[in-house]
This record gives sequence, C-alpha cells and structure tokens, in this order.
Amino acid sequence: MRCVSVFRRSEAALGARSVAVAALCLGLAACGTVDPNDPNRATANPGLGTKLLLGNANPGPLTPPVDNAIKNDCPPIEVLDGAASYRVYDGQENDPFSLRWQAAIAETARECSGLGVEAGIKVGVVGRVIVGPKGAPGTVRVPLRIAVVDEANKPLYSQVQQIDVAIPPGQSVANFTRVQEDIVVPIPANRFRGWRILVGYDPKGAAAEPKTARRRG
Repeated sequence: MRCVSVFRRSEAALGARSVAVAALCLGLAACGTVDPNDPNRATANPGLGTKLLLGNANPGPLTPPVDNAIKNDCPPIEVLDGAASYRVYDGQENDPFSLRWQAAIAETARECSGLGVEAGIKVGVVGRVIVGPKGAPGTVRVPLRIAVVDEANKPLYSQVQQIDVAIPPGQSVANFTRVQEDIVVPIPANRFRGWRILVGYDPKGAAAEPKTARRRG
C-alpha cells in the first residue's frame, strides 16, 4: 500500500501518534493512493477513507433543484376595487350615525416558493375594525376573500375566510391578522407574468354574523 509511505517522515517526528495514523490508513482496505509523484492521482477514485472523511460514504437521495427565482416572479398583491372596507349598519344603510362597525385593510404581504412544477403562495393581511356610533365592544365577523388570477383574470384560487375579531371591553379599535398558507398553483410558462393576488372584503360571502352587543339610543 503506497499510502503508508506518506507517514514515514512523520513517524520520526511524531512517534507513536504517527504509527497509529498509519495503522488507520492500513485498516482502510480501499485506501486510495496519495503519492504526489503518481501521474494518475488526479483521476484516481476516492477510497472509502476519503468518503468517510468527507461524510458522504452513504450519499442521500437526489433532490430537485430549488427554484429561487420564483420569489422574484411572485405575482403582485392588490386590494380589490371597492373592497378595501366593510361596513355593518344598525338602521339606515350609509348613514354614519347608524354604523355599528367598520373593517378596513391596513397591510398586505405575499411570498412564493417553488414546489417543483407548482408554486406555494403565502398571503398575509392585516386588518382593523373600528366601532361606530351604534356599535359596542364584542366579537364581529369579517368576510375576507383571497384570490389568485392569471393574465386573463381567470381565478386559479378564490376563497372567503370568515374571521372573528374580538374588540376588548372599553376599546373601540381592534387589529387582526390572517395568513393563508395553503395556496398551490401550477407554475405557468410565462412565470406569472400578468398574474395578480387579490384581497378584499366580500359581503356576499359573509355567513351569519355572531350576535354582538349593541349601543342603545
């Protein structure tokens, strides 16, 4: 085994420690050559010892490449026209003195990740509920729609989330956060060019509102 020769000079300098290292090299039956004068050393196959040192004696299964560009190709997020706020009245519609409460969208965010031939989209919305003259602290339900449409405005995903918002006693304002993480769409050939993520309140999608306290008078 040529691999023993690389330790001869070290044996004189390091004594028993070098002998132990040489014995380890001898114990690796598939030890590859390390002779610096060997012209074939660049093409020699690594032995088991090299694989163990590199930690790849048993390499894991191949995984598909990560599509990092999908983060930059993620469709922009927009608030639907006329859907940035949602109002509930106790009496005449559009009468500010009959307003029980109003919900508004304060912030939005989105993030895309590659899933092979599909993309996962995470959408976050921060909303705010304000109590009106006819309202009082309690729990209100806001219908928030999140949708993903392609360049032809065809919905690839659309769902209304019923969000219960608790307004603490003595307070007239409460914030809420909704993060939707289960959106999966195919990655189109145009890399989402012209696609949009839409958010907004959808009164038609509202379910029965839970009973809340009302201000008298």
